[in-house]
Amino acid sequence: MAELTISGLHKSFAGTAVLKDLNLSVHDGEFMVFVGPSGCGKSTLLRLVAGLEALDAGEIRVGGTSVQQLPPAQRGVAMVFQSYALYPHMTVADNMGFGLRMSGQSAAQVNTAVGDVAEVLQISHLLQRKPRELSGGQRQRVAIGRAIVRRPRVFLFDEPLSNLDAALRVQMRAELARLHRELGTTMVYVTHDQVEAMTLGTRIALFNGGRIEQVGAPLSLFRDPANQFVAGFLGTPRMNFIEGADWAAAAQTGTAAPPHQSTDTLGVRPEHWKLATDGTGLRVQLERVEHVGDALFLHTALRGSGQSVAVRLAPDAIAPAPGSALSLQAVPGHVHVFNPDGRAQARTALH
Repeated sequence: MAELTISGLHKSFAGTAVLKDLNLSVHDGEFMVFVGPSGCGKSTLLRLVAGLEALDAGEIRVGGTSVQQLPPAQRGVAMVFQSYALYPHMTVADNMGFGLRMSGQSAAQVNTAVGDVAEVLQISHLLQRKPRELSGGQRQRVAIGRAIVRRPRVFLFDEPLSNLDAALRVQMRAELARLHRELGTTMVYVTHDQVEAMTLGTRIALFNGGRIEQVGAPLSLFRDPANQFVAGFLGTPRMNFIEGADWAAAAQTGTAAPPHQSTDTLGVRPEHWKLATDGTGLRVQLERVEHVGDALFLHTALRGSGQSVAVRLAPDAIAPAPGSALSLQAVPGHVHVFNPDGRAQARTALH
């Protein structure tokens, strides 16, 4: 196991900076998840750590050793790709043991290592098959097994589940979490799927435009976002953002006016609204209703500005008819306030 430390890292392609003065420490034995929109630099960083790309400036340390000048095979890392990257003419056993054979280990050593890892991954019965005879989930297990047999100090996963169907992704998430518990090895996992990030990560690093917006435990980012980007990225549907002036204009009574500057933006997650029975609160008009099994979503428009506001209710709630006029109140303590530059302020207890 080893700590991964990234200091002052820069990377550009064709004169365009894709990573800018990046600094990050991944703790020994941690499951760190890189998440963010497409093109934010998270996969590029993984490739830099693996040695598949050369950095322009900065330093990468694995277990205290500077590795940016070392070839990939000597960095103590192993990478699992989205595309599996299996040799089609080799059996599962040969694919898993290929790296060990190339490093000079004996056939007995390779067979023992492959057999042990195959048992952990529950693919011992597949060792003599070719990749074309496997399902997508089985191929991904083989790709993971090929990384495990090398006993790296750090595992790197580049969107390994994106080619799988929804049910299999859920199963493989559980498998990866189990592997991390059993192996205890440092893991870095890249995804654009916030559900994977929230369920797998010990900590999350949320990327945006080549920079890290916030690092922390999944729930800390969800509950206490550092800025408006973080608040809007995590959560489905995303957090509702309402300009301070629009909030005041849509308030039914003066008691609903929040203590903020009119230039601030207020944020409320869909699950933190409640329907006001006394007619006070924000005036909205119901546009459509969505039943999704475990929740009922009301999609409304703010009176005056027409801004969309999503509301999440219990699945057994009685939905008003589209076109109905409603009043919304925020759950006390769950209104986020953001400065004009997007930085988060203390949450407020306003209604």
